[in-house]
Amino acid sequence: MITSKDVFAKRKAGEIEEAYQMALQRMGAPDKDEWDDRAFGWCLIDLIKRDAKAGQQANLSHYRQQLEAITVPESDDVLTKQRQFAISLCSPQGQRVNEAKQLSKAGQHDRAAAIYRELLQDTPGDRDLSVSLGWELYRLVKKLLDQSDANLQPIKQNLNEYLRLNVEKPSLLHSVILQVAAKFAGADRFNMAAFCRLWNLEFLRPEDWERFRTDDSKELPALAERVIQQASKEAGRTQDPGLASYILPYLDRALGEYSDNIWLFLNKAKVLLTLQRNEDAFKFALDVARAKSNDYWVWELLGDICANDDPDLSLSCYCKALLCSSDDRFSAKVRGKLASLLVERSKFPEAKFEINRFLEIKRREGNKVPPEIERFENQDWYSTTPRSGSNDEFYKGNSGAAESALFSQLPWISANVGDVFTIPGKEDKPKRRIYLKGASEPVEVVIPDKKFDLSRSVLGDPIKVKGEWDNQKRFQMFSVDKREPGEAWDVFKDQLAVVDNVNRDKKLIHFLVSKVIDGVVPFSELDGDYSEGDVIRVRLSRYSTARGERFRVLSARKTQDRAPIGLKKEFRESVSVHESGFAFTSSDIFIPANLVTKNNVVDGEFVNGVALLSYNKKRSEWGWRAFEISQI
Repeated sequence: MITSKDVFAKRKAGEIEEAYQMALQRMGAPDKDEWDDRAFGWCLIDLIKRDAKAGQQANLSHYRQQLEAITVPESDDVLTKQRQFAISLCSPQGQRVNEAKQLSKAGQHDRAAAIYRELLQDTPGDRDLSVSLGWELYRLVKKLLDQSDANLQPIKQNLNEYLRLNVEKPSLLHSVILQVAAKFAGADRFNMAAFCRLWNLEFLRPEDWERFRTDDSKELPALAERVIQQASKEAGRTQDPGLASYILPYLDRALGEYSDNIWLFLNKAKVLLTLQRNEDAFKFALDVARAKSNDYWVWELLGDICANDDPDLSLSCYCKALLCSSDDRFSAKVRGKLASLLVERSKFPEAKFEINRFLEIKRREGNKVPPEIERFENQDWYSTTPRSGSNDEFYKGNSGAAESALFSQLPWISANVGDVFTIPGKEDKPKRRIYLKGASEPVEVVIPDKKFDLSRSVLGDPIKVKGEWDNQKRFQMFSVDKREPGEAWDVFKDQLAVVDNVNRDKKLIHFLVSKVIDGVVPFSELDGDYSEGDVIRVRLSRYSTARGERFRVLSARKTQDRAPIGLKKEFRESVSVHESGFAFTSSDIFIPANLVTKNNVVDGEFVNGVALLSYNKKRSEWGWRAFEISQI
C-alpha cells in the first residue's frame, strides 16, 4: 500500500509526476491523514514552480485549486509560506513579482524596480508592491552612495520616488531610507530639512532614538539625533521659517535626549533666529559660546543675532571671532560683516584692512565678491585711506563687550580664595582651590592657578565668580572679581562635631557632624590634646572624588558647647556581659571589652556612662558605643 513516505521519496528522487499521481491516490484513501495533505501540497508546489518557470500556463489554475483545497497544519510555517508563494505564481502578476525577486537576488535592482513600477501602474497604491519597490530603491541609493563618483541626480530621484509610495510607517524600511538620506545629506548635497518634513519625523521608531555603542565602547549618534541635527542646521542656513517651525519641536526633544550635543544648541539658536525670536536665540547662543568660547563661529553667530538690536555688541563679537581664528578659510564672512560696521562708524583704516583681506581671499579662491563689499572700492574714502598692517590691537580693544555678554546671564557666586598646590610630576602646572558658597558646606573646586590672576590675594579673601557645571560635573569658571562687602572665609560656617575616635598610631582624630558628614584631622593641625567625646567646631568644604563626596577640614578647635543632638548621650542602664568580654546595655548600647574589664562590670549590673553614635561596618547600621562608664 502507498504511503505519504513513498510520495516524499519519489519527490526527492526528482520524479515529480509520479509523486503527484501517488499523492492523488492517497488523497482519496479512507485512512488519509495530515501527512498525506503535506505530501500532496509539496507535489503541487513543485509542479507550479516548474510550469511557471517554463511559461506553461495550462495547468496552473487546476493546480492552484487543488493547493488551496488542502488543509495545512498551523504549526507548519514553511509549507504555509511556500503554498502562498506557489499560489501567487499562478497569476501573471505573481510571476512578474517572482521575476523581480530573482533579479533583486542577482543584484539587478534597477530591473527589479522597473517591474514593480510596471505592476503598480495596474494596481496603484498596492501596499506589498510599494514596499517591494521601496526596498529596491533603498538598495539602488545605497549602491550609488558607495561609489566614489556618485551621480547625484539618480539618488535624488530615487529618494523622491520613495516618498510617493504607500509603505508602512513607521517601519524598518522607512527608517533605512532616512538613514541613506542622512548619509547623502552629509556633504550638503540636498535639503535635509525639506526631506524630513516629507518623510515625517513622527514616524521615527523608539530604536531610532537610541545611540549605538560599538564593540570598542565608542558611542555613535542615534539616527534621530543625526537627522535632526542635519535638518535643523539646514533650516537655519536657508532661513526658511516654514522648515524652522517644523523642525523646532523635534529639535527640542533631541535636546532633551542628547543634552551633551552642543551642535543641537547651536542649531536651535539659528532656528530661533530664523523665526525672529532673537532674544531666545541669543540665550541659546550664549549656552553654546560658554562651551565653545574659543571657536570663531560661535562669536560670529552671536554677532549675527544682535546685529539689528545692538550693532556695537555685534562689532565686538566679530572682533572676538577674528581673535579666535584669522584663518582665511573661515574668516572671510566675518571680515565682510565687520567691514560694513566699521564703515558705518567711519573707522576707515580698520575697514580698509578688512575689505582688502576679504577681497584677497575671494579672488584667490575664484569666488564672486558680493556687491555690498565690492562697492566700497569705488567710494572716495577707500582710495584716500592708507592701509594698516594689522587690526589685532583693534580686535583686542573691542572684544570686551562680547566677553562680558557671554557671562551676562550667569549669577555671581560668592567664594573664598583657597591655597595653591601641585600634583607630583606636574609641578610646572600649579592648581588653586576655590571655595564656592553652598547650601550647607562650601563646595571646593580646582582651577589652573594661571587661569585668573589671584597672585595679590591671600588665603580666604572674599571673591565672586561666574561659572557653571558641565556634563562631566566639573565646574567651569569663566570670570572672577573682588567681592565687597565680604570677609575672609565668610562662605564657611562653624559646625559642631564630636570626636568619636583618636588614632594615636596614625596621629589623627576622626569626628562626626552627622550621619552623612564626617572627617579626619591630623594631630599637627590641632591646638592641643583631644579625647573621644570632645565637642569641636569645624569648618568644612565639600569636594567630589571617584568614590563619592568627601569633606576637607579647613579648621578645627575644641569648644565647651554641648554636643549636637543625636551624636552623644548619657545613660544609666543594666548590662549583659558577653562571654567574649564585651557587653550591651538594655537599650543595645555597645560597651567595649576594655571598659568592661577596667570597671569590673558583671552581668546584670547597672552602670552610668556616656555613648557616641557609631557606625557598624559589618552590620552596615548605626548604633551607640560607650566610651566612658562607671559603676553605680
